[in-house]
Amino acid sequence: MLKVLLFLSSVVLLAIFTTPVSAVKGAVPLDEYNFDRIISRFETVLVKFDASYPYGEKHEAFRNVAEELKSSQDILIAEVGIKDFGEHDNQKLAERFGIMSKKDWPALRLFIKGEDEPFSLNHNYIWSVDEIKKFIKEHSNVYLGLEGCIESFDKLAAEFTGSSAKQAVIARTEKEASSLKSQTDKKSAEIYIKYMKKILEKEAFVQDETKRLHKIIQEGKVKAEKKHDLQIKSNILSSFSPLRSEL
Repeated sequence: MLKVLLFLSSVVLLAIFTTPVSAVKGAVPLDEYNFDRIISRFETVLVKFDASYPYGEKHEAFRNVAEELKSSQDILIAEVGIKDFGEHDNQKLAERFGIMSKKDWPALRLFIKGEDEPFSLNHNYIWSVDEIKKFIKEHSNVYLGLEGCIESFDKLAAEFTGSSAKQAVIARTEKEASSLKSQTDKKSAEIYIKYMKKILEKEAFVQDETKRLHKIIQEGKVKAEKKHDLQIKSNILSSFSPLRSEL
């Protein structure tokens, strides 16, 4: 652990002196020369592959996640700047992970120690702070509290997903919900319980409902308040997701 912390300190120092103007606070800049050496040192690494000087809503979502997680000991946030001109810096590195041309930018790759390939979240998927954190949460052991979620209920949701005694877990969840004081938490708890009961009725509920919510949120045809409510439901639903596939 000490060796890893010392190594991370050296990475941070390197970033201070080599970081481009567009660098994100909390994200370590990587290139084709240091990529493998740094990635191999950590259990979980989220890397954004993008233009050397990125901009736009997706970049801002990544920036906000990086800043929020900058003190986390559980995950390293990093970025690779690609140039499609001159020396074509890091283009070959991006191609290793299926990012073949500028039209594929930006792209996220989540590296988990022990996995042969990184998990992917590509540019055509929803990019928001919650969706990026959900992507990390679903494919790693890093716990990230999403808006509307309650940690103890997330644990119950995970237990429910893997349990053969689902009714018993529902009973415990209802009991815990009855002791909540916050109206906001009570509203969230109701969603957890509702989803548990829906899953009992329909085995494919999580997958189907996840797709439905993502479609509505991505299309953006609902009012901001309704979209916010749908995002919270999507966040809570992710606590039940057994999926570990690419997005």
